[in-house]
Amino acid sequence: MSQKLLKLLSRLSWCWLGLIPSVGHAEEAPIRVEVTAPYIEMHTGPGAAYPIHQVVERGEWVEVIKRRTDWFQVHAHRDRSGWVHVEQMRMTQLAEGVPLDVKHYGLDDFNERDWEFGFLGGDMDGAAVLSLYGGYSFNRNLSAELSFSHALGSYSSEYLVDVNLLSHPFPEWRYSPFFTLGGGMINTRPDTTLVQTEDRTDTTAHVGLGLHAYITRRFFLRAEFKHYTVFTSREDNEDFDQWKIGFGFFF
Repeated sequence: MSQKLLKLLSRLSWCWLGLIPSVGHAEEAPIRVEVTAPYIEMHTGPGAAYPIHQVVERGEWVEVIKRRTDWFQVHAHRDRSGWVHVEQMRMTQLAEGVPLDVKHYGLDDFNERDWEFGFLGGDMDGAAVLSLYGGYSFNRNLSAELSFSHALGSYSSEYLVDVNLLSHPFPEWRYSPFFTLGGGMINTRPDTTLVQTEDRTDTTAHVGLGLHAYITRRFFLRAEFKHYTVFTSREDNEDFDQWKIGFGFFF
């Protein structure tokens, strides 16, 4: 089961990377735009650390070859090529006189997100744990999540389904803490070659805290700690801690 989950997480990560906006089929049919700013700067590579080696002045036309994150590779007349930042590409227009529609996600979009998805890995009472989750924001300070976790220990495997309510006291911060509480179910499956006991399913409750760290565009890091109480059918309840770190994307 753990190998199947790892393969699923790998496929999902590639799908998420595919969500990065790009200029569709630019190599087949380059988009031509006119510079409306006094000039735009061409860098030798897709990053601010690359030096500026050319400028394109107002009224000149450039062809958009491709996009890499926040940088566009363009070609101008007199055989000039280079990389232009997304903010400067916003100061161009199409032949119809319409500004180039450049999708660009930033911290403000992260603060106003509606949906987010992600996967995390960590430790659950000494066992390795992997989690997938999806969440919806009711407003900037309150959101709800559904998560599925698989923990693989030395003597048993656990499967958890949680419903979480999250409070975000400082949603405008780039490194935004949150508090969570919720409940769910845990299914414990002992290794029958080591322990001759039956599978069992119990209800859980948890409290925790965590941190969202916005990276760039639609992506962020997430770290969290939760303390669980398991309400067993036996006389005593059980407690365990869980910590995880991973990444997610929003839209």
